[in-house]
Amino acid sequence: MKSIVFLGTNKSGSSYEGIKAAKRLGYETILLTNRTVFVEERECNLEIDDVRIGNMSDTDEIFSAVNDLIVEGKEIDCFISFLDEYAFLAAMLTNIICSTPLTYEPLRIMTDKILTRSYLSGKRYNPFFKVLSSPELITDEVNGLTDLFPLILKAPQSNGSKDVLLVEDIWQFQKGVKQLCRKDPEMPILVEEYLEGPQFLIEVVVNNSIVTIAAIVEQEVTKGERFIITGYSICPEMTVEQLAGLKETVFSIIEDFELRNGTCHLEMKATDKGWKLIEINPRMAGGAMNRMIEEAFGYNLAEQTIKLYAGLEPNFTKVHENAVYTHYLIMGTIGKLLKVSGCDSAKQQAGVIKVFTKAENGQMVTPPRSMGQRYGYVLAAADTKDQAKECAINGAQQIQFYLQPI
Repeated sequence: MKSIVFLGTNKSGSSYEGIKAAKRLGYETILLTNRTVFVEERECNLEIDDVRIGNMSDTDEIFSAVNDLIVEGKEIDCFISFLDEYAFLAAMLTNIICSTPLTYEPLRIMTDKILTRSYLSGKRYNPFFKVLSSPELITDEVNGLTDLFPLILKAPQSNGSKDVLLVEDIWQFQKGVKQLCRKDPEMPILVEEYLEGPQFLIEVVVNNSIVTIAAIVEQEVTKGERFIITGYSICPEMTVEQLAGLKETVFSIIEDFELRNGTCHLEMKATDKGWKLIEINPRMAGGAMNRMIEEAFGYNLAEQTIKLYAGLEPNFTKVHENAVYTHYLIMGTIGKLLKVSGCDSAKQQAGVIKVFTKAENGQMVTPPRSMGQRYGYVLAAADTKDQAKECAINGAQQIQFYLQPI
């Protein structure tokens, strides 16, 4: 039986739906992970045939586990990961061991925010940036930035809005730098200009140098302690000129990265100076994205990604076109979760397709400091963007989180 090896996964969202897709395609699914929960709760993860526990931060240990699979006679069609930290390694293993010509080097660059900005330096879509490489020189370096506030501070490997800070003056700048340096005093810090304008997520698949934009998703950003995406809309409203400019810019970025076979998603803003790249990630987006795209167009992006990695032809024929909106659930206060109510009522609201909550009773919940601290979502579909959004929010209003204050 042919196998697909997954490097890491979450318990839900696009990464786990990739495993489900591989199972539907008839593959044996093998998971390499450091999370023992996938062994302890095997009855909840029936789509995973084989779990191998190891230190996923040790590349040599991963290579050893891969060698064990080969020695055991596993017929591996591809290695794949829907997680940032393993996407490059999975593509490289697929290229070398399975002989599928994935272009993995661009994925390594995309994993590092500083490498990405430096690689794209001078491109019209690349915003102003500066790298703070030495904490001792920060005072001197900030003097040249005082006229550019507000600014964004980022750690090189930040994802899901972790370690991404908005600073509006010198005091906030210095505080933000100290906050990031506490995690790693030797870590360089990326400074970027803050961009105004509507923000979009673009899912891209490249097959034999042919670029397919699998979805364009408008994002609603909530600014608190971090930038948190709380709304996603497939069926974005933009002019013909905006759409043409977006596609042209996306194609330019993919060409500049020399990505010939692979997947990624971009986050971009429509600014008064044209389309600007917020970030690019070496995988499809997580969370509800795969389900949103399937409800909008009828194809499963995780499944098409599996096909690409396995050397098969992905298919992006639209079965239908629906407006889809996903509203994410976040907390306004910190506390211990006592119970969640209203999920059944939310499911019964017009247009609602899926209601998902991940917080468990007794868990400490907080206002979001990363995307991982969104505690569920309501996904809805309708004929128009506004209708889909209204349906999702109506569903979300039925859900109540009961907290014990601390």
